[in-house]
Amino acid sequence: MLAPISLESVVLAKSLAHWLTTGLPLTAAAPALALLLGLGEDAGPARHALLAAAMALGTPTLTLVGTIGAALALGARRTGVLLSLLVLPLSVPVLVFGAGAIEAAALGRSPDGPLMALAALLLAALATAPFAAAAALRQAAE
Repeated sequence: MLAPISLESVVLAKSLAHWLTTGLPLTAAAPALALLLGLGEDAGPARHALLAAAMALGTPTLTLVGTIGAALALGARRTGVLLSLLVLPLSVPVLVFGAGAIEAAALGRSPDGPLMALAALLLAALATAPFAAAAALRQAAE
């Protein structure tokens, strides 16, 4: 909080660092993980790319939502329970739309709708999460 740059920039940088160390490796491993989701070799590279795209849109959103939850729970007792109560309801739409994109492709429908919803959730999280987390951090510091 004492850095010469804005707290929002610090929050965004730390969120990016978290995503680069957790979300990006998962996204890169998505084609191999596709076998676990039942998208076997017969699914083809198009569905594997769709899975990677859905994860590339969903994982940063989950990171940003988690950033808000962690900042809100800072300094509270029993943060595990509080954090799960704050973050889980906000992460459900991301998981639903990600799974919806994969299911739509598996059924032969266009996955554009769920992917656009994931992109909208990511843009909304990018626009609001740094400011909400910075405000929560300022509140916890007082």
